[in-house]
Amino acid sequence: MSPRDESPLTTEIAWTRPFTAGSGAKYIQIIDMLEKSIQSGFLQHGDALPPQRTLAAHLGVDLTTITRAYNEARNRGLIASYTGRGSFVMGGGNPDLPLNVDLAMNIPPQPANGSMTQQAGSAMAELFARHSIEALSIYQHELPPRSLLHAAQSWLRPAIGELSGEGLVVCSGSQAAIFAILSARTCPGDAVLCDAVTYPGLLLAAEQLGVRLWPVASCADGMQPDALEQACQESGARLLYLNPTFHNPTAHTMPLGRRQEIADVILRRGITLIEDDPYRYLLDDAPPPIATLTGRRNTYYLASLSKCLWPSLRTSFVLPPHGDDGQQLQLSLRASSMGCSALLLALVEQWINSGSATQLVQEIQRETRARQRLARTLLSHPYQTHPTGLHVWLELPTQWNQELFTHALREQGVSVAGGQSFAAAGPAPNCLRISLGGAKDQAELGRALQKIEALLNQDRRRESRTFV
Repeated sequence: MSPRDESPLTTEIAWTRPFTAGSGAKYIQIIDMLEKSIQSGFLQHGDALPPQRTLAAHLGVDLTTITRAYNEARNRGLIASYTGRGSFVMGGGNPDLPLNVDLAMNIPPQPANGSMTQQAGSAMAELFARHSIEALSIYQHELPPRSLLHAAQSWLRPAIGELSGEGLVVCSGSQAAIFAILSARTCPGDAVLCDAVTYPGLLLAAEQLGVRLWPVASCADGMQPDALEQACQESGARLLYLNPTFHNPTAHTMPLGRRQEIADVILRRGITLIEDDPYRYLLDDAPPPIATLTGRRNTYYLASLSKCLWPSLRTSFVLPPHGDDGQQLQLSLRASSMGCSALLLALVEQWINSGSATQLVQEIQRETRARQRLARTLLSHPYQTHPTGLHVWLELPTQWNQELFTHALREQGVSVAGGQSFAAAGPAPNCLRISLGGAKDQAELGRALQKIEALLNQDRRRESRTFV
């Protein structure tokens, strides 16, 4: 009889071996046993691991040793743990099988416990039970239902504070809002101020509308106020785009003092800010939005659900500047589409009101935190990020340039975004944005990160000089 034919509890423990003196700390030896059993195929994806107390008693060690081993195994993407269910193998299979992983698109990871599938399925069933198919099939009206506005106000309250529904716009993603604002507030040839590296959606919108992007110097704290003053004077620009919280792509978050300085320039110069804030709800330590420091004067505030909850919702809440009723923005949006899906808006409203949206964000934070720990374990080269951020921003070593590196990595089945994808003007930084949510699970992410790390350590000076 093979070990896998034994009773479930015996099978859970059969991968363990006696400790070997001089082979390192016991918790490391436990991880090595686990990893070798996965690589050999004895333990397979989905196999249950023994409860920590059971394994501690079996191996004759204290509980903290097992806890430390399980935590590190999770960091390496070998296992996943679920409250009330236990720990299960995430690795397994043939590590030499081809990969096809997209780490170029910034999306939130699916919670490891499958709760997104469960929540979406049960919510859809409830929606169809409560609403007729006709009610869920209509085009979006110019003004959202009052019940949805109340839900949006509730969602925005932690960031913005108490709001009336006046002027609040609900649209099909912040990209649509950015395009609509630029359409309404600029003419071809106008300048729009932004960071030197910025959100690619802004680059695309500006190109389509014939708008010139005017990069403003930044530092680790974000856009520099004196540089913004100078750019206002030199460019004649009336619009400024910023993503101050977990900046895409550099992952920096603008501190409160710098936000206040930027708010002061905005009000003094009379320019209008587009504050794009899609990552705020993933970060528990984000400073107040700039919109709160300007009193929402001269400020559009964009809060997308795509990056912190679920891209398929295609929903963003937009607060126009104080005193703006949002009608001009609504007209610009309607000129390009017939609005949001009634079905998705009903789902958004239900998830916010029931607390499911907050619960899912917390579960996404837990999964993102685990993936960030995995990145810290597998990537030895320095990078910028946040413990619950969706991506890392990594400067390439001198032997690589981004074109050669991203091409070589694609040949190994892993896609990442090079610095040229974010450059508003001038030379692109020799960096990579690695989005951790694109892998289906931590095991797949671990394999992709290992390939990135191995490639980073290769010396390609000769080939790199060819591409410079």
